[in-house]
Amino acid sequence: MILPSPLPSLRTARLILRRPIPSDIADRLALGRDPEIYRNLGADPRKLAALTDEQAKAWVENIASHPAAWVIEHQGRAIGEILIDNFVEADRRAGLIIGILDPDALGKGLGTEAIRAVAEFCFDVLDLHKLSMRVLAFNTRAIRAYERVGFVREGLERESAFIAGNWHDDVIVGLLKRDFDALRGDPKPAGERVAAQLRS
Repeated sequence: MILPSPLPSLRTARLILRRPIPSDIADRLALGRDPEIYRNLGADPRKLAALTDEQAKAWVENIASHPAAWVIEHQGRAIGEILIDNFVEADRRAGLIIGILDPDALGKGLGTEAIRAVAEFCFDVLDLHKLSMRVLAFNTRAIRAYERVGFVREGLERESAFIAGNWHDDVIVGLLKRDFDALRGDPKPAGERVAAQLRS
């Protein structure tokens, strides 16, 4: 499995998944740290401090330094990130991580759209066999988004996160290429779309 370099931008009906640009620092700073979003990411909302300029810059730099990470752009501004991680080349599998950090962007299917685009890239371009994700069990909105793409619940890791004085379970979800292909129909057009983006 060889990642294309540079990593291509991916476009959907409403999103651009792309590498970071300087203006993302200001966008990230404006998003701040929404308590409910950060709770769903595993943070204690009682301990959140205001996001600093340095932290916003570090967020952008971390994405830029990762070989398979994209900024999620919606309506001309950054609203989050999505990345492929934990590659196991022998098994042709990897993990997928997404964070939508704009509370106004939640509940609109944007996360589903971004995950579907990256899944197409993983299966059609990288020839992966499986993608996995983990999510806090109480984050039902995220679980529904993953299931709309085709992820299925494969397991439960009990009391794996200690948040605000309480233990919470993690749900493990997985997506096989054949299941994704079955949901989208003939995968060839999607593969051709991604290949065209790589050539452009």
